[in-house]
Amino acid sequence: MRVEVRLHATFADYAPSKRAGEPFRIDIEDSASVTDLIRKLKIPEKEVHLIMVNGRIIHDRLLCVSEADRIGLFPPVGGG
Repeated sequence: MRVEVRLHATFADYAPSKRAGEPFRIDIEDSASVTDLIRKLKIPEKEVHLIMVNGRIIHDRLLCVSEADRIGLFPPVGGG
């Protein structure tokens, strides 16, 4: 199945375009979870701070994604 992914802030390094927030599509297994997607993208799991699926924050990383879902991944953001 195919999902849309947006990688924000420093996660842009893991995106095909290397541009933060730019959407791209990726093929994953039909029963894949958010964790499976993070692993496929080779993002260290402990660095993922916020996950959005179809515009909603989710906390369950074992949530199975569906065809055409829109997934956003965010690292911890600091500033000051």
